Amino acid sequence: MDDLEDKKLEAFVDKLMEEAPLESPSVDFTQNVMCKLETETPKEVFQYQPIVSGRVLSAVFIAFVALLILIGSQLGVDNSQGWFKNVNMEKWFHSDWGWVKGFTFSKVTVYAFLSFGLLFFAQVPWLKKQMEKTIF
Repeated sequence: MDDLEDKKLEAFVDKLMEEAPLESPSVDFTQNVMCKLETETPKEVFQYQPIVSGRVLSAVFIAFVALLILIGSQLGVDNSQGWFKNVNMEKWFHSDWGWVKGFTFSKVTVYAFLSFGLLFFAQVPWLKKQMEKTIF
């Protein structure tokens, strides 16, 4: 039965196609389309140009390094010379970690940090999957 319906449908479509007029584009159709495309090409509104060029940045960096070398060679970097003679740098790097020995967390705090950490790392793959769904 399907073959009979297919043949009838095909005959009907053939009849419609014979009755439909054959349309052809104008002689200069291609030229008109190309002119339209050439006039509608998007023009770049803003072209990024850095404020300071790469050459200037390189020159400033080289000058800065040269200035540091000059200051270091003239004044020295030892604690007993130049600008650093009155600076006691040992205090800067001395750390007092004695307060850590007596410090403890409660069990509730530890459990809270662990659960929030696990939830954080569980939501990262979930959010990634959601973002991939919406973007693609």
